[in-house]
Amino acid sequence: MSETLNELLKTQSHHLTSSLTSLTHTSYPTFVLLYTSTSAFSSSLSEFSSSLDSLLDDSLPALESSVSNWNAETASVLATRRKTLTMLESYDKLRDLLDIPLLINTCIQNSYFSEALSLAAYARGLISHYSSPPLILTSVLAEVDVAINYMLVSLLMTLHEPNKKLPALWKAVNFLRKMEGAFRGEEEIVLSFLSGRELCLKGSLESLRRDIFCITDAEGKLLSRDQEDLAKYLGKYVGLWREGVYDLITQYESIFLTHPLQDASPMKLHALLTTYISHVFRTQLSPLLVSIHSSQPPITSLPMSALPSLITQLTYCTAALARIGAEFRSTLARCVNDAVIYIFNRDISIVENHFISNFEWNMPSKISRDTVNSPTVERKANPRSPSAWLLTKEALESNHLPSSSSTVPSHNPPSLLTSYLPLAIHANEVIEVLNSLWACAPISAARGYTSFDESQSSDDGIGLLKLLDQSLAREGQIIFEYVKAVINGEQTASASTELSCDFAVAIAFSRAFFETWGPWVIMAIAQGIFGLLEKTEVDSTEASDLMNSLNFRRTGKVGSRMFSNRGADNRLNFIFYQDKGGLRATDEENTDLATIYYLGIINILTPWGTGKRIENFWKGLSADRHKISPVPPVKYAEQFFKFMKAIMRGSEGDPQEFV
Repeated sequence: MSETLNELLKTQSHHLTSSLTSLTHTSYPTFVLLYTSTSAFSSSLSEFSSSLDSLLDDSLPALESSVSNWNAETASVLATRRKTLTMLESYDKLRDLLDIPLLINTCIQNSYFSEALSLAAYARGLISHYSSPPLILTSVLAEVDVAINYMLVSLLMTLHEPNKKLPALWKAVNFLRKMEGAFRGEEEIVLSFLSGRELCLKGSLESLRRDIFCITDAEGKLLSRDQEDLAKYLGKYVGLWREGVYDLITQYESIFLTHPLQDASPMKLHALLTTYISHVFRTQLSPLLVSIHSSQPPITSLPMSALPSLITQLTYCTAALARIGAEFRSTLARCVNDAVIYIFNRDISIVENHFISNFEWNMPSKISRDTVNSPTVERKANPRSPSAWLLTKEALESNHLPSSSSTVPSHNPPSLLTSYLPLAIHANEVIEVLNSLWACAPISAARGYTSFDESQSSDDGIGLLKLLDQSLAREGQIIFEYVKAVINGEQTASASTELSCDFAVAIAFSRAFFETWGPWVIMAIAQGIFGLLEKTEVDSTEASDLMNSLNFRRTGKVGSRMFSNRGADNRLNFIFYQDKGGLRATDEENTDLATIYYLGIINILTPWGTGKRIENFWKGLSADRHKISPVPPVKYAEQFFKFMKAIMRGSEGDPQEFV
């Protein structure tokens, strides 16, 4: 059994060996691959074991440490991300907040000031919710303040812009009042308003002012063309000044005085306006009418014939401003008085110098006014005899000297003057000066005024009567010296017919001057121009002494003249005071008279066409020619009111119906 089993085992072993041998031969690559794989697997297991050991020993502790530090390392990043997320969620609100300064600037540029102030108030309200406001709100509020300051500058520039009317100025002032912190009170807003409007007024007058002083500062005597330009510029200047000041006062009253604020004092506001009006008159209009620092004002460079139109404009200016409370007619009257006296003195001095020059060049002993009392004077070689130039040829050939009439009206010069050529020429020149004076002479200029200011010169206060009397005295002094020279020449020379004729002519000429020309010219200015109907005393002791020295027989002294009550064909009153829509006449004592003059403003402002000429001629047939306008005051006032409505812009009516 055991043998069988052994054989069986051997057989099976042999079979297995052959099978294995056969399998080895057939599956050799597989076994090689298996070996290789087994080796690789073994090495992999070794590496895995080492990696696992490294993981357990190194990586896992490091991972555990990193996990424990994760929260600390990512906290700042998470906070930044949360802020970014919050900003993204509030993007629209932040954009609206950042647009507030831009919106305020846009509103200001388009004159939506109310909306700009509302946005600024909203921005300030946001920051009030925080005890410590965020940086973005602080930055936005700073930009808002810059925009509001720009709005303040824009509103102040509106007050400085020319040609701005009441609505725009009212709007600007109201918004300036609403700007908290910009002004400390209503008075500062008033000062800003006045300073802005004054700059506009100065700007509108600057070109005319420059042209006026450019003409007056020129050296030498002004040409007639320059005088015409000066009169035109002065008229325009007064008109622009009146319009500017009138608009400013009415705007000021409408904005600040009609409905004053509760915290504003009406008395202070009135005081500011009064002070400003005085300042404007003193700095802008007065330099053209009153002398400053011993320099004559531009008005004194005008000819006398140009004064009436300028005085009319000044009178209208004062009347217009007086209706709104700006009363300075008395000051203006003083300025006009001084200008008339200065121009009259200048013109009469020119005429006087021309008259005296004839005697200086024909004086046997050449004498001027500077050397009239000098004992040693220069002798002229060949002076003309009195009969050769003092008397006309016709009068000289008539063998008798002309005599004067005792009754000569003030408006008609004595016919005797035509026989004495130098005196006739002189009379024409003086009458031309008086004719120019007639249309613009204030009654106060007749006597002048008494000055108590030590800074003024001694010539201040001298009236026209005194100036004319002094001029006559100087002329009489020259004539006196001339007659004395003729008498002395006759006494030293041999007696002849020619010398007797020259003596008679010189005596007759001097009598014509002292007895006829002197009294008449004083009567002409006193009665004919100023209407002084009562007894008028004018000191002229110099002229009287001259006549007494020559021992002439005459009717009376030049220094004591009696004027009759004859009516004069001219104006008897000068007017400078307003009364019931017209101007009340006053006498030389500034006492009111019963006459009230109503100026023809419509006839002044409307074109002088054919229709107006026919209308004026027709009304003049039945009206008093001494009246400026024959229309009754009530009817004239209604017509003037319709005329003003017709010519004003935006009003009803047709201006052509007044042409």
